[in-house]
Amino acid sequence: MDGLAHSVPIGVLLRDRDGGEVRVGRDGHPVVRYALSDYDIDHVRRGVEGAAQIHEAAGAQRIFSSHSREVAYQPGGGGRERFMSDADGCGWDAGHCTYGSFHIMGSARMGGSPETSACNPRGETWEVHNLYVCDASAFPTASGVNPMISIESIAHMNASGIADVLR
Repeated sequence: MDGLAHSVPIGVLLRDRDGGEVRVGRDGHPVVRYALSDYDIDHVRRGVEGAAQIHEAAGAQRIFSSHSREVAYQPGGGGRERFMSDADGCGWDAGHCTYGSFHIMGSARMGGSPETSACNPRGETWEVHNLYVCDASAFPTASGVNPMISIESIAHMNASGIADVLR
């Protein structure tokens, strides 16, 4: 904790290509299944290595990852290659590396039919009348860029539609 004031994290943001699924369990609760594909792991790996390069260029004295066991190095002398090898050895799957999400996109996508989407083009869910989705989960898929303006646009469009219905 003494070194926390002198630590700088880098968040590696990437757009995963392959997804998971959400199903309803026997108890009626959602069950999420998601594992990174080899393709997506390659992107995570490149992002972590790029973040390490950025830290090196900024003069970091010690660089570490978010793996479940210590994966760290001091820049110089081929340390990054060993760092990446250690990260590969620890693994990139759940329980081996910590992941988070800033905006969950496309989990309740809007579309033209209930077979391919959770919501109609106005954001109202197909299954529950008057239930609207007005955030990034209404996206058809992850955008790959910061979605703030797009989220605000969807929220404005759907809220305007709801207001029209309520008048």
